[in-house]
Amino acid sequence: MNAPLRLNASALAAQDGDTAPLRGEWTCLECGAPYEAAARHSGFCSTACRQAWNNRCLQGGAEVYDLFMALRFQRPHARALKLLSALNRLALLYREEDRRERAGRPSWRAPEAVLAARPFLRAVRLSARRP
Repeated sequence: MNAPLRLNASALAAQDGDTAPLRGEWTCLECGAPYEAAARHSGFCSTACRQAWNNRCLQGGAEVYDLFMALRFQRPHARALKLLSALNRLALLYREEDRRERAGRPSWRAPEAVLAARPFLRAVRLSARRP
């Protein structure tokens, strides 16, 4: 899993175009502490912070995955169970946990980082027209 790219103000000011500085002071995505990044996309101040982030994402992602797949591919059943409302409530619970336990720092990667890592998600599928 690629670590999300989040730069603090000094790193943003140092950017030239699309490239981030290789070294500089960054903010840990997990604990929020400043640290010196040795690599451009490290994202975390320690292995423990990286593991905590990944464990939370795995646990939350599994719940969201199950509900979303049912919502997408078992629509009548999902409608009967009101899965869209359940997904929204789950997201609200995750956000409240972020505010309570993570000083408001989000526990998800920026959508731009996800799309950059998987450019095929932006592809438009053209279907053949039937005569």
